[in-house]
Amino acid sequence: MKSHRWLLCSALIISLMLPAAAKAEVKIAIVDMGEIIFNSPEGKKAQETLKRKGQELGKELERRRTEFGKEVEAYQKQAVVMKEEARKKKEEEFSKKQMELQQQVGASQQELAKLEEKEFKPLYDKFAKVVNDMAKENGYTVVLDKRVVVGFDPSVDITAKVKEAFNK
Repeated sequence: MKSHRWLLCSALIISLMLPAAAKAEVKIAIVDMGEIIFNSPEGKKAQETLKRKGQELGKELERRRTEFGKEVEAYQKQAVVMKEEARKKKEEEFSKKQMELQQQVGASQQELAKLEEKEFKPLYDKFAKVVNDMAKENGYTVVLDKRVVVGFDPSVDITAKVKEAFNK
């Protein structure tokens, strides 16, 4: 999702700059955003926070799934001797519990997504500031993320410079 956003933004920037580029020299640089953000000490800390929260939520969901599975198993053993009305009532109860479990999975995913945004937004903002400052300082017209470029001359890769500035 985020890479699509970068690709779309990059394409938009390039298309808006084409008329200006015809009149002026275009200086392009390439940077590996993922390398910088995810391998930085702050990025590793954010990833660890997400991992811990994911494991915490996963344990709770797994506990509930196991519990639910045991209930269904016990029901299946008794279903043959149960009255029709009792069976229907139990099946409705299971259906409701299964829906609640699915809702809890969705809520957990939303909680993780919010935490991911909270943890990584400051890093993306910091990255953007570092790149913009470097672009101004070095006269780059466009700085593209490495993931959206098919091929390039390695001499335009400024990842190491940005990484150094980002980690200060």
